[in-house]
Amino acid sequence: MKPETKTWVPFLPEFDSNSDKEEFIELARTLAGVPSFADLPARLQAVDQVRGEFAGARSHNKSSMLKAAVLVLSDLVDQGWSCRSRSGQVKVARAIDYELDRDHVRMQLHVQRDRYLSRRPVREFVRSMEKRRIFKGKWVSIFSLMRDGRELASAISDAAQTGAKESLNAVIQPYIQVVTASCTCELTGFNLIDIWRYFRCTWANRYQSVPGRSLMVLIRDAAAPYHPVIGIAALGSSAVQIGIRDSWIGWTPETCVGELRSSASDQDVEWLLREVHDGIRELYLDDLFDRTMSPLVRGDLKSPSCESLAWLRKFARDEKQMHYRLVSASGDHKSNTLSSMNGSKRWKVQAELPLFRSKRAELLAMLLRAQAVLMNGKGLAKGDEFRKVLASPDARQAIQSLIRRAKAHTVGVAVADITVCGAVAPYSALLGGKLVAMLMASPEVIVAYRERYAKYESVIASSLAGRPIVRPPHLVFLGTTSLYPTEPTQYTRVQIPAERLGGVPGEAVRYRLLGSTSGFGTFQFSDETVEALAVALSQTSRGQRVNSIFGEGTSPRMRKIRDGLDLLNLPSDVLLLHGSLRLVYGVSLVRNLKRYLLGQDAEPDYLVSMTDPKAATQRIAEWWAERWLSNRITKPEILQNVASEGLTYPIKHSARVPMPTDQQPLPLEPDAELSV
Repeated sequence: MKPETKTWVPFLPEFDSNSDKEEFIELARTLAGVPSFADLPARLQAVDQVRGEFAGARSHNKSSMLKAAVLVLSDLVDQGWSCRSRSGQVKVARAIDYELDRDHVRMQLHVQRDRYLSRRPVREFVRSMEKRRIFKGKWVSIFSLMRDGRELASAISDAAQTGAKESLNAVIQPYIQVVTASCTCELTGFNLIDIWRYFRCTWANRYQSVPGRSLMVLIRDAAAPYHPVIGIAALGSSAVQIGIRDSWIGWTPETCVGELRSSASDQDVEWLLREVHDGIRELYLDDLFDRTMSPLVRGDLKSPSCESLAWLRKFARDEKQMHYRLVSASGDHKSNTLSSMNGSKRWKVQAELPLFRSKRAELLAMLLRAQAVLMNGKGLAKGDEFRKVLASPDARQAIQSLIRRAKAHTVGVAVADITVCGAVAPYSALLGGKLVAMLMASPEVIVAYRERYAKYESVIASSLAGRPIVRPPHLVFLGTTSLYPTEPTQYTRVQIPAERLGGVPGEAVRYRLLGSTSGFGTFQFSDETVEALAVALSQTSRGQRVNSIFGEGTSPRMRKIRDGLDLLNLPSDVLLLHGSLRLVYGVSLVRNLKRYLLGQDAEPDYLVSMTDPKAATQRIAEWWAERWLSNRITKPEILQNVASEGLTYPIKHSARVPMPTDQQPLPLEPDAELSV
């Protein structure tokens, strides 16, 4: 562990009353005296005594500013920050420089996870999954979906003695099961989402759902009764802007315009103009050409006047301000009214809301500005002419905005993040995490994603068009991050030879290390704190600007916390820097990644065949057994580790949810069965 270093920063919000200030200083003094982070249970208990007066119904007599400030401070102390209160001043500091300290990062993650597991509904859910029930004449519980380590270790030893690949492949037989809300496990009767959720509770960090598209999967083992769970994983929508990813792909607007300045061809100009025309065609324009409110005429779509562009920009600003004045978190954007409407009617109503009027006007102005850059007096500019035009900063800015729009067009449907990925015991000791990582890049997952969203109407695009817009859901890139800041991780050296899946020899679907994050994020703040900050913001004259509404902006949680910290006059850049660096990985699934993502190519050129997805899953499993499992099982200590994961009473299997207290009831012995 690195030596302790502390940089103290002021932490005294601006309160409306002296009584709030005095109470905060006194509470800060209490938090300064909590036990050290090494004694985490005692520390959390001490912090909870302070939080208890400010979270939930008991805080009704506290001001919103005081409540938000105390919860922010208690979250930081939860995470190991130091606090001191001297001479009427409060300061905080990160206790240590822990970028390379896995133990500290793990303890940080466990804080929010254990608080989540301590909630009564979560505890009841865990108990219900562990409680035995009768299904098809047999006693079952979630323990039925854990593989007994002694049995697995014995089977592996027997297979290893034969020396045949087929014997080892028969010991673990992975398959992918896509999780849906309506599906249940045919062997246990459990809802698949409940199975996935239970095992997700065993992770080091608390799971937080993200808005947008998602796909959850279970990796199960057909080689054992009840087909125990090998691991779980999930895909989620990716952020539009991720610097490390975008730089590696090479599709940042600045990079693309730099390349165009040096080597733009006639085909490049045609591609950009196509982006302009497609963008205009996908905009609902009727109200923007309403002569009772707008000076625009249809001729502006070919040659807009400076006055027309200026009006569009002003109209966009005015409509955005109207949105903030009228919208509430429980208003029309989040009601079921729009979702109950059919097709185009729903999207037309959405398009005419102030938020999307603003976005449409702003987007139209950008497209017309870019179009002017692409045209000369006679028509479409040639490549050499276009390169000269890009010498102008205004022209470069216009084309960068157009490329940014082309990027946003595909990032929501063709790029996904692996938000959850890992194995559960006893498979985790056998590098099952690498198997799960491989399978998330498999044709079966890519096809499952495509089938799920083949008819899905894009919320933002449809709201801008005033009619249903469906984007082709062809996944071409997967991104993910590690929990810890150093290699090796479960993604290290993971690749699938393309030749094994009908691809070209020498190519591979590979997890590539792209870089590391800056340690900037929001996981250190609890949901109660975020809600308290939102309430404090809503009670100001400015109002709450972040309402978690599609179309309002990216990363709503981050923006809501930043706005709240700024309201309290706290150093948001310092407090949002949690310092827990993570490695960033990327997986390109195609050969023409950049060209497809920018819309230059109409179809993805996949590295492997998509014709027989289930057969591809089997071949990936065989490759994993050959590349990773066969070497792993040669180490006696590994098999001893596997064998320690027993299912005899009392159950201490590592795939069991680690409840933060000793109040969890033990189930009946799992080997008892009834015949009914």
